[in-house]
Amino acid sequence: MKLNNFELIEVLGDSAIDWKFRAEVDVIETRFMFFKKSTRREIFRKYGSSWYFSDTGKSTPNLQAENLVRAYEAKHGKDLENINV
Repeated sequence: MKLNNFELIEVLGDSAIDWKFRAEVDVIETRFMFFKKSTRREIFRKYGSSWYFSDTGKSTPNLQAENLVRAYEAKHGKDLENINV
């Protein structure tokens, strides 16, 4: 499973202590040698915790979501840990 194309949807909460982040990513799964399936899935995270899939509650694999967030922050000039809601 590989994650791609992070897009921040929403930041909920009034202060850093209760922020909740919602985002969407493309999930690419390799079924057979050359067959790949791509689906768009929602992920979420509470402030100070890891990213999880909204539909299953399972964590995202191998810090892939965290790496995508860093790329998103660099591209858009935003820091999700120090954002003004």
